[in-house]
Amino acid sequence: MKLEYYGHSFWRIVTEELKVVIDPFDNIGYPMPANLEADYVVISHEHHDHNNTSIVKGNPQVIRTPGIHVFPDITVTLFSCYHDEVHGVKRGVNNIIKLETEGLTLVHCGDLGHVPVQEILEQIKQPDMLLVPVGEVYTLGLSEVFGLLEALQPRLVFPMHYQTSPLGFVLGSLDTFLVNLSNVVRHKSNTLEITPDLLASRKTIIMNWSLQG
Repeated sequence: MKLEYYGHSFWRIVTEELKVVIDPFDNIGYPMPANLEADYVVISHEHHDHNNTSIVKGNPQVIRTPGIHVFPDITVTLFSCYHDEVHGVKRGVNNIIKLETEGLTLVHCGDLGHVPVQEILEQIKQPDMLLVPVGEVYTLGLSEVFGLLEALQPRLVFPMHYQTSPLGFVLGSLDTFLVNLSNVVRHKSNTLEITPDLLASRKTIIMNWSLQG
């Protein structure tokens, strides 16, 4: 499996059999990838910085409703939750996304704004990869992020949805999240191969969205 990061909450997962895009943005300041193809596009929620399906080529199947979606070579489960701490009153609903493929589990939290109920936590715990928003402003506060990490015990943590120079609105700093962490790896490009060696120990990985290879 290979992960590709395009900034904000926009990722592509590439396996030998398929390609999956998660939360493609519209023009929010980041470079817009050209000729990006996928078999599936998964949307956590219907805000413009997460649901630009038009950017993805190849006539992909779009998955945006809660439930279990089973396809050849992949299972996609969407868990309905909220974009805020008051049951969606401020910012509406959100889906936590769980992908199971090639014997690995990846969880993308979308714009999670509250601590999920225990029933959801049980179904997403101990993922190989956890993609989690750390910019606080529209999502979990950092104390809640660290509580989520403690509850889920992911093998690899990939921070997302934080402030960068091109972003057209204000989020919290990545460095604030990292200040008390150990075993942080700063990857040189936006593409990373997920290997057994990489999964052998728990770590936080910072992907470089600006160096696309």
